Amino acid sequence: MPTRLIADASLPYIKGVLEPVADVLYLPSQEITRARIIAERAEGLLIRSVTRCNATLLEGTAIRFIATATAGFDHIDTAYCAAQGIEWHNAPGCNARGVAHWVMCALSLMAVQRRRPLKEESLGIVGVGNVGRNLLQMAEGWVGEILLCDPPRAEQEGAEEFHSLEHLAEHCSLLSFHTPLTREGCYPTYHLINSKLLAHSSPRTIVLNAARGGVADSQVLLQALRSGGIESAMLDCWEGEPHIKEELLPFVHHATPHIAGFSAEGKARGSRSVVEDTLRFFGWEGIDLSVIKVPDLEHPFITIPPEHALWLEEVFLQTSDTIRQVEVVLRKNPSLFEAHRVNYPFHREPEAYIAIGGNAHQRAILQRIGFRLET
Repeated sequence: MPTRLIADASLPYIKGVLEPVADVLYLPSQEITRARIIAERAEGLLIRSVTRCNATLLEGTAIRFIATATAGFDHIDTAYCAAQGIEWHNAPGCNARGVAHWVMCALSLMAVQRRRPLKEESLGIVGVGNVGRNLLQMAEGWVGEILLCDPPRAEQEGAEEFHSLEHLAEHCSLLSFHTPLTREGCYPTYHLINSKLLAHSSPRTIVLNAARGGVADSQVLLQALRSGGIESAMLDCWEGEPHIKEELLPFVHHATPHIAGFSAEGKARGSRSVVEDTLRFFGWEGIDLSVIKVPDLEHPFITIPPEHALWLEEVFLQTSDTIRQVEVVLRKNPSLFEAHRVNYPFHREPEAYIAIGGNAHQRAILQRIGFRLET
């Protein structure tokens, strides 16, 4: 009898891939329950972050393998799994570029709306893992100065380019956090954004959290925003998700519901990681993984309303280090369009600004700021 697996039905690209070697049942996340797992005699779970893998779900089941299509694994009780001999795998780095793109998009909009050119800002990146490295690569040449903080990495590598968190708070106008959420160990990150840290910051500081909600003490953050201790915050992660401290919202310049990494590329990479880990654990071979195509998104897509179209002029056309080419692909939906940055690294003189498709209003805006219109 083939091994029974239960997979989240919303996982993209994997349907039909494992069927040659396994019996896969696809269920909506809310139907992945302990009773259903026991009834199906499932031995493996292929999930997303909405499925909480703890004793409540797993006790008394035959589960011996869990793969999550996410970089984070807060939803997996790793201690319980270790005690029960359940092997689990996450997908580190699968959404790293997507999260870094979110930060660049947020900073770009801030630069225009608040009249703060990024060339005059200093960016502090806290956590130089998969996301932090991608952000560093994207921000170089666009932000005036970049400082890095990663105590565990600094201890391992002894690199001189790493600074203390307090140093970043004192010298950086933009603080972007990209750490895991840990409560123990030498460098716990729970409530890393706290009153002690913010006491080192300035009234011009903008805090970005696209890591985990618990990295920020939401009450302390709210007090700092209310008092003017810092200027603003840009948040994709919220302490207490899915419940949030609504009092924060008036002070948050850019707010999203933990979706920074939800790119087509991130989903494809996460799904591929799930399949690869499943095949490796069960020792299955002969599966063609080429059907899981990872989109070629080496450069960010940024979606903005047309009324903000002039940010392209200020961010791309007026910087001292403009990029070589900008393509804007306009959707049929007249309320949105996507800006595509291409050709790294940055070059001094742009060769072309191209607008493709779109309605008359969009095209008129883009033509006015120097785009060549194509059908």
